Amino acid sequence: MSRARWLVAPALVVVLAVAACGGDDDDAASPAASTTAQAAVEAPPTKPPTEIQVSQELPSRPPAGKRAIFLQCELPACERYVPGVQAAAKALGWSAKVQVFKNANPGAGLQSAINERPDYIAITGIPAAALKPQLKAAAEADIPVISCATPDKPEPGGYAMQCGGSLEVDADYVGRWMVNDSGGDADMVAVTIPQFPVLNTETDWFKERLKGQCAGCSFDQLDVSVQDVGGGAVPQKVVAYLQSHPEVKYVYFTFNDLTRGVPAALRTAGLDGKVKLVGAAGDASIMKEIGSTQSAWTIAPNVYSAWVMFDAMARLSVGESLSDEYASEVYTSPTWVVDSAASAKLLEPTGYDWYGPEGFEEQFKTLWKLGT
Repeated sequence: MSRARWLVAPALVVVLAVAACGGDDDDAASPAASTTAQAAVEAPPTKPPTEIQVSQELPSRPPAGKRAIFLQCELPACERYVPGVQAAAKALGWSAKVQVFKNANPGAGLQSAINERPDYIAITGIPAAALKPQLKAAAEADIPVISCATPDKPEPGGYAMQCGGSLEVDADYVGRWMVNDSGGDADMVAVTIPQFPVLNTETDWFKERLKGQCAGCSFDQLDVSVQDVGGGAVPQKVVAYLQSHPEVKYVYFTFNDLTRGVPAALRTAGLDGKVKLVGAAGDASIMKEIGSTQSAWTIAPNVYSAWVMFDAMARLSVGESLSDEYASEVYTSPTWVVDSAASAKLLEPTGYDWYGPEGFEEQFKTLWKLGT
């Protein structure tokens, strides 16, 4: 763990993909848009996007009876894909088996799925470099492997499609929120698991882009492990960090599982109220706490992302190729910032979760010609 050194900022090409899904909402009422000592940066959207990322109908209805296997990682966040996997498969008249794999040995999980000879395999969060022999075996067996939540772009012998491959936009949205909320004087730390490349797209944004938007802001990184999450060690690591860095006022979590137990640990240590908890890829348990123990989070549409994975499968099933344009459309998932009781209330009908743009299931069914 070391203090970040600021780098020259590259272009954030993925911002355009999210903007097309509603990323330019005008939310002047948001607290993040207040006038500050530093000129405020553009406030992030605090209302959900309404359109799915793809619009091209299939040339024909996908054939029924296809078999898919979804490889689910051990972290609770991965379970959030399962309802979408099951619902999308049912809509298509396909079967979908959910198979949990060990994060320490994802290759064995993928090989096990290949051995069952399904038509398609889906997986999340595992870089292609960790699966080279198995991805080669899948290609030789003519089984497309569809991925979400890793930066790897589609390529022959690799993943056939990638959705939600970057969380840069989430970091950008919450980063802008912190800049405005702090008046341009935010000392922050990001808690992350660096073994997951998709999470590094967030911390890279802070290292490379934050200083250009906020000269008075500082950033540091606290690395933890999957074992820390499973063993409940993250809260005490956060407390220990904050006790030795009293200047930090914002703790950013790169995904939802990392904040489990942290609010209670802060109360016990007498640190509650001294920092604001923010992050990316939040879930229902976090959204219920917005305005009390949690301040501002993007929310991950994992159910929607599962439908995106099946959209790619459906296109392959009717002989369509997955174009570069299609890959670009789905590479970054739509999201928005929940930062107040008012914005959280928008989630009340779904139990404070966000499955994706309103009506996305019917939008996909129309593209798949399921009504004909």
